[in-house]
Amino acid sequence: MSRYSKRISEKIERTKKSADPPVKKPGRDIVLIILICINFIFLLIGWPQLAVVDRAIYILLEGALLSIYAQRHAKISDAAIDKVKYLSFIFMGLALLLFIYSCYVRYIK
Repeated sequence: MSRYSKRISEKIERTKKSADPPVKKPGRDIVLIILICINFIFLLIGWPQLAVVDRAIYILLEGALLSIYAQRHAKISDAAIDKVKYLSFIFMGLALLLFIYSCYVRYIK
């Protein structure tokens, strides 16, 4: 009887260990860091040549990239992570709308 209870307790411990996946350390997201740097450099270099709409697009994209980086690496609560996620979606959506508007003004109008 004790042998069976030992087997059952071992099975329960194994299932508990397999049910909880190991916590992964967040990576550095080197691609995201490179994109943030490239976008910032393009914004700095091209500032005099860019139109107001294009400047706004680059600023919104920079905000979206930074909020994605903050979402992944900042130690904030779950509610704040959700807000940062929605903020990044808003930045990307506004950048897309401004890009469509910019294309309309340049090529269709």
